[in-house]
Amino acid sequence: MLALLYLIVVFVLGYHLVQAVLPWVVNVPRRQSLAGTVVPVPQWMIQLPVAWLLGALVINWTTFVLADLTRSMHTGAWLTLAMGTCVGGVLFWKNYNRPFGLQKSVRCWRDISVLEAIYLIFSLVLSSFIAWHTLMVKDGVLLIGNTVWSDFGPHLAIIRSFSLGENFPPQYPHFPEGSIRYHFLFQFMVATLESLGMRIDWAFNLPSIFSLVSLFLLLYVLAVAITGQRWVGVLTGFLFIFRSSFAVFTHIKENLANDNLWQAIWDVSLHIGKTEHENWGLWAQNVYANQRHFAFSIGVLIVLLLALLPLLQSMIAARQQANPGFINGLRTYFVGKDNWWPASWQRAITLGLLLGAIGFWNGAVVITALIILFVLALFCRHRGEFLIIAALAALLALLQQRWFIGTGAVAVKPSWYFGFLAEHKTLVGTAAFYLELLGMFFPLFLLAIFNTPRGYKALALAFIAPLIFASLVSLTIDINGNHKFIMLAVILSNIFIAALIVRFFQSDDNALRIMAVLFTVLLTVTGWVDLLTLYNMNKNNVTIAMNDPVTTWVSKNSNPKEVFLTDWAVLHPVQFAGRPIYFGWPYYAWSAGYDTDSRAQIMKRIYSTASAAELSSVVHKEGIGFIVIDDAVRNSPEYRVNEPLITQTFKLVFSDEKDHTRIFRVD
Repeated sequence: MLALLYLIVVFVLGYHLVQAVLPWVVNVPRRQSLAGTVVPVPQWMIQLPVAWLLGALVINWTTFVLADLTRSMHTGAWLTLAMGTCVGGVLFWKNYNRPFGLQKSVRCWRDISVLEAIYLIFSLVLSSFIAWHTLMVKDGVLLIGNTVWSDFGPHLAIIRSFSLGENFPPQYPHFPEGSIRYHFLFQFMVATLESLGMRIDWAFNLPSIFSLVSLFLLLYVLAVAITGQRWVGVLTGFLFIFRSSFAVFTHIKENLANDNLWQAIWDVSLHIGKTEHENWGLWAQNVYANQRHFAFSIGVLIVLLLALLPLLQSMIAARQQANPGFINGLRTYFVGKDNWWPASWQRAITLGLLLGAIGFWNGAVVITALIILFVLALFCRHRGEFLIIAALAALLALLQQRWFIGTGAVAVKPSWYFGFLAEHKTLVGTAAFYLELLGMFFPLFLLAIFNTPRGYKALALAFIAPLIFASLVSLTIDINGNHKFIMLAVILSNIFIAALIVRFFQSDDNALRIMAVLFTVLLTVTGWVDLLTLYNMNKNNVTIAMNDPVTTWVSKNSNPKEVFLTDWAVLHPVQFAGRPIYFGWPYYAWSAGYDTDSRAQIMKRIYSTASAAELSSVVHKEGIGFIVIDDAVRNSPEYRVNEPLITQTFKLVFSDEKDHTRIFRVD
């Protein structure tokens, strides 16, 4: 009940904050589209998703700051809930009958079109399926889908480190050393809901569904704000969730010899595609199942774009009114106060704070936003606003980095890296990689922008810029992380492809209509197979007992800050109790930039040493409170555990038949 009240507070406060701090987004239905037509978007399609995003950011940050100051998850959650309930109640009472009050918004649902109703239902059903099919508690067991298990290792460990472990100041549960380099604030929101009494699957799934549905709605709004057409908005959402790729045709080719090709497609149980790591599901709907903070952050990016579109429209209008000629064109772009001075300081500051606030929700989206805004600023008026936004976002990101990581490390280390995941790191090899990966996307994108006005071309260049960046630069040790830049570029650029297809559909030429149908099928067929793959792969689950004996004992008999030495684990029962383990699954820490090699050697020394003095000295130096020996430790191929020595040196405090687990306290 308290957790539901917390979510209501998020929506109520966000709903009223939108009017005060983001009027440039709320007024989209009263603006002209980039095409010069009326924007036929109902108010609720903007108000509700932005209310969720803004309310969640404000309330979650408030909770975190209060919890960090008091060093108590429960104190932070209760204080925020109390203050939010009071403020939300006052705002609700004062604004109930005002133009954008709740009463008016309830009435506006009467104006929903059939098309928008179907789109909303589609997004709700699909978002709910993605969330619940991959995470659910049933009969006292947490069922985690096979496709998300690896990513949910750090996610669930982070959630429980706050809800059960009082992880303040925050550190990474898979590599405790006083800092956290992983974007964790969405998981913190989940932890807040769990600490207020909501079961962990509901606490994780509800914010995930709200975020993905919000993304669907805001993509629709952005597409309509650019083109002025509802069908373009619907098709943009469709292309977003069903990706374009030639992977399905590669899969068919590989199974042509199969007696039952249809069965080979229907029973698909591995992510299809032949490009590097495509079998991970890097590009499929699975991304939104395992990286649930991603959709939330993309929604914030779209809010920025909606607020800044008028600056592009202003430049387009200036170009149309300018005298012809190259020199006059340059003057239009670069000469005059209106080209540089902010039109609204409030807008620039608000958007800068909003973008900076998601630095530890998803840093890749912040970087993508800065890339897009940099390109967009070249073709917009009032460029000072873009500079202010970038400066504030960068400042907030730097402050968060200092807060969560410290001064001796950085979150990103840029380096030139041409070709991304292409097998052949040449121009031709990279082009072939993207053609296989993205299918009809590039040919149709180029066709879509070929005859568009300059304003559209400028926007298209800004949207595709993150893909170009991802092909040239690596920001971390793990180049795979660049896939988010490419996904974001494709998601936004799909608006132009959707506009092209709708134009073909609306043509009187039957040949163009047939081409529109063909293009739609070619663009989405791989995505449909991806969805089928997601369903098939997650029929089987990794299971975690909610009352696991190790988890139960650890939560009752250890201090939240005490570190446990275990074997490498994706998610150890100790972590499910909210406690950190000395060295979890190496990839998680390695990809975040931690020194995994040194810690791996120390872990092996502790388990394998023949010296009691060395054993005692090292575990005390490393701040280890408990040593766990179970079958995973005994059967490790990386080291040979000296169990008799550990038994003689430290006190056995827990044992259980499950995995023949024994836990020793380090005195």
